[in-house]
Amino acid sequence: MKKALERYGALLLVLILVSAVCLLFSVRKSGMFIDEIYTYGLSNSHYAPYVTNIGGGDSFVDTVLTKQDLLSYLVVDPGEGFDFGSVVYNQAADVHPPLYYWLFNIASSFTPNVFSKWTGLVLDYLIYMACLLLLCRLVRALGGSRLNAAASAGLYGLSVMGLSTMLMIRMYVLLTAFTVLLALLVVKLMRERRFRYYPLIGLTIFLGLMTQYYFVFYAFFLCAAYVFWALRKKEYKSLGLFALFAFLGVGCLLLAFPACLDQLFADKLVSGGNAVDNLRDASQYGTRLRYYFADMRHGIKAAILVGLICAAAALLCCRKLRAAGREGRLRIAPWLVILLPTIPTFVLASLLSPVLDQRYVYNLAPILVTAVSFLLYLLEEGLGDFRRSPVWKAAAFLAILAFATHIAHYSPPQYLYPEYPEYNALAEAHGSDPCVYMTDNYFPPVTQDLIQLLYFDDVFFTGDPDSPALDRYLAQADADECVVYIDISVFWSSGFDPEVMVPQLLASTDYTDSSLLYANGLSRTYLLTK
Repeated sequence: MKKALERYGALLLVLILVSAVCLLFSVRKSGMFIDEIYTYGLSNSHYAPYVTNIGGGDSFVDTVLTKQDLLSYLVVDPGEGFDFGSVVYNQAADVHPPLYYWLFNIASSFTPNVFSKWTGLVLDYLIYMACLLLLCRLVRALGGSRLNAAASAGLYGLSVMGLSTMLMIRMYVLLTAFTVLLALLVVKLMRERRFRYYPLIGLTIFLGLMTQYYFVFYAFFLCAAYVFWALRKKEYKSLGLFALFAFLGVGCLLLAFPACLDQLFADKLVSGGNAVDNLRDASQYGTRLRYYFADMRHGIKAAILVGLICAAAALLCCRKLRAAGREGRLRIAPWLVILLPTIPTFVLASLLSPVLDQRYVYNLAPILVTAVSFLLYLLEEGLGDFRRSPVWKAAAFLAILAFATHIAHYSPPQYLYPEYPEYNALAEAHGSDPCVYMTDNYFPPVTQDLIQLLYFDDVFFTGDPDSPALDRYLAQADADECVVYIDISVFWSSGFDPEVMVPQLLASTDYTDSSLLYANGLSRTYLLTK
């Protein structure tokens, strides 16, 4: 036990600390981003990709959906668990491959008819812990010490990017894990060149692409870096096997999910066509790169600074090692093979992303953290053994962990949505009132509002304030108050103008007054009274 604690005590401390912080922020998470709600619907809804498909068709205009109808979109209904065929069907209509959604459907199948943030958060937490362990293995494979590996796990595990990845109930946490795993396998192959690593690399490429298409960027440049290294080393046999299994990984994607071709060549917002359009539009390059580069909270500038420090430290340490006759101990090539691909990957992801959002570079965060590991490795090798070395190393490890904890405290992650309790309270207070959603059959704003819509007994959807079906719905309800949601986004939805729509509703119904309850990005919610 004592030896185990000496070997793994630092890592255990990191995992406990990161777990506690994850739990703290998970409790504080009060709402969901629209894409997170899509995760529930696309994973669990039975052959109905979007809210508009709940009734079995492609439109919900002038229809009433009950609370159970809406809930069924988000949860696994009893008797429909582990429905992988439905997941594939839904994802074929979406823009992403199905692996994460399969895992989410499995997790949801254990709690049928239950909608809870904990379903996604527990799944993400387990993947996040696996990612931290893989990062430790990566640093160790690169030559770093156990304390170095544990410090790297702490830096990433408590970072804004890392915690945001875990808290966003989306495929990015799994994408990150496969990114680290691929880097680990390539480093292992560089050191040992055992046959088993070739099929494992092919399998990882396949699983990464089945998780998120943006995996291809880092995978491509990492594979290219390995190819250059193998050519330099004249490892032609290894290079041939590596290329064979890497291409097999890509080919397996085409066999397992043929719809990927339609998604990659489609002309939609999130598609290959959109990515090509963004790449052609050189006028936006500056704006995009500034957005992704300028956000200090996400550590991009810090990573560049660390890289420069590493370069300076490398020169210093190489001189000291050469003077001591120990330069052969320094293995820099594997570090460069995994670190250098982050640069073109970052640039491409920035230029091609469908919208400006840091989540498209989340998977690079643990690789960027290895730049700090590289610096620590150089310092360890360059300084060599010195007086009271274990004490100083332990002190440095605790200082790094304290710094990471401080950053986590003062720079909270994204996707907490502290405003949602207010929205929920307002919806719950009027849950017995009739609810009308004004939309021209657009599902994004409705999906965004689903959490609040679950507080109502039923919801009537229409795009026409003079609809006879609306008159019948309100007459049957015969209530003094009515809650009205109006989708307002020109880009994502109907683009209704509340200043026009609300007076039309008052003129066509028995209600005489209106007040704004709250605004939620894609929609505004009003209370109509008699």
